[in-house]
Amino acid sequence: MNWETVSSGLGQKVYALWNNGRKLLTLAFSNESNFAKIEYGDEKRAFIIRYEGVFKNKMVMRNEYGVRLGQVYADSRENFISLNDEKLFYTISGEEEPRLIIYKESPDNPIADCAFTIDQEKGLLPSVRTSATTYSLLLALCWYLFSPVAKENMPEFA
Repeated sequence: MNWETVSSGLGQKVYALWNNGRKLLTLAFSNESNFAKIEYGDEKRAFIIRYEGVFKNKMVMRNEYGVRLGQVYADSRENFISLNDEKLFYTISGEEEPRLIIYKESPDNPIADCAFTIDQEKGLLPSVRTSATTYSLLLALCWYLFSPVAKENMPEFA
């Protein structure tokens, strides 16, 4: 899989998730408003993706009704994604061609392996504090993996 920048303008960037030459979903994310729109198939959804917590150290994804769907957080050794009562791990590697690996038990057995072919912006990848854009791509990918459409096509992600 691969995230690519589709367009950019007016403080909003649009990204597309591709797998084997087929567009799986489109994400439009605004850093200013923390508002994300996701389109896949005939579905269109809206989300709020923003930092929350006492120290603003968790990136949280909420649906259009304000219900928390997932979050990204880290401890001193590992990075976590919590989505639909599932706890997953992730790692972002590679400076020149960043890759996102999502896994349950071991990075050697990933659930998803995704490249980032996106316009580099200050602080995007890698950074001490991962940008909201990177987290939005991560949360959108995980949300899609748990959607009914992706579950029907799950062998493609193995």
